Amino acid sequence: MQFTKEQQLHLYEELVFARAFGEKVVEYIFAGRMNGSVHPTLGQEAVDAGIWIARELSPVTVYIQCTHRQQPLLARIVGLDPTLGDCMHRRIGALSGLSGEFHEVSMKDRLLPSSGILGEGPLSSTGYAWTVKQRKQAGTAVVSCFGDGAMSEGAVYEGMNLAGILKLPILYVIENNQVAMTTPFSEEAPIADLAIRAAGAGMKGVTVDGNDIEAVIEAVLAGTRMAAANEPNLVELKTWRWQGHHVGEKQEKYRDTDFLKNTDPLDPVKRYEKTLLQRGTAGEAHFAKVRDEQYALIDQAFDRVFQSQAPARDMALDYNLMYSNNAGGAL
Repeated sequence: MQFTKEQQLHLYEELVFARAFGEKVVEYIFAGRMNGSVHPTLGQEAVDAGIWIARELSPVTVYIQCTHRQQPLLARIVGLDPTLGDCMHRRIGALSGLSGEFHEVSMKDRLLPSSGILGEGPLSSTGYAWTVKQRKQAGTAVVSCFGDGAMSEGAVYEGMNLAGILKLPILYVIENNQVAMTTPFSEEAPIADLAIRAAGAGMKGVTVDGNDIEAVIEAVLAGTRMAAANEPNLVELKTWRWQGHHVGEKQEKYRDTDFLKNTDPLDPVKRYEKTLLQRGTAGEAHFAKVRDEQYALIDQAFDRVFQSQAPARDMALDYNLMYSNNAGGAL
């Protein structure tokens, strides 16, 4: 598709937003201002930004289930402060700071619940797609995001197989960042492209450059249109994880980290800057302006949320907050 100049500039802003967010996460973890095994999105910004822009541009209604590594995407779906509030355990969070990054959900924003259990997401997303079809919600698609590691889980095949049999309105998006937690891709799959596994479930699968934001948008847009027409399909986005599975992990123990000496060929932000320069869409002055704006936005948001109120102990024990009803009964 042809992107207008305004759209291209918007794409660049989203890439820088995601980069600034990821860098600030790392900074906050090492500063002791954010707790837990937070999974940074550094190097994978085109995936987050591309999926978000595709949803903005899509002519169909899109429900999304995210991964634990898509905080910038979560921030666009439910809002920056609410997402940070849950990541930093503050009451301003969409779930009152009780969910962390793993369990963010907002049905009003069409963000489906997720889980820290590997391979669970595609299954529950398949179930939601079945519900959409039963309710005859025309023009609606479910997007299930998961990683290359989850694609090796047998349960994921079961979900895809059901979607193929029942012709469910779902798009499976594999964020293939070349490492399944600590297992390099070459040791987890005997094939070059995971998208070919879609054929086993009777659906179309495509592999695209996950570091090319325009390619990501085009593939996800096409996939959601197909899904809304009850044609389940799969898109594999090939990208590259720069950090460990979580911040501070010693990834050099299980993978060759020489690529970190020069990440330019893999860098979604720098690659798009080069594209915009070649097209004459924008120059260095514009890039610097956008970086200043987005980094300031992220700095202010992180500081603002960090200084906000934390949830009280009794909130974590309130079943009405933790569950959809008072399933636990009296404490």
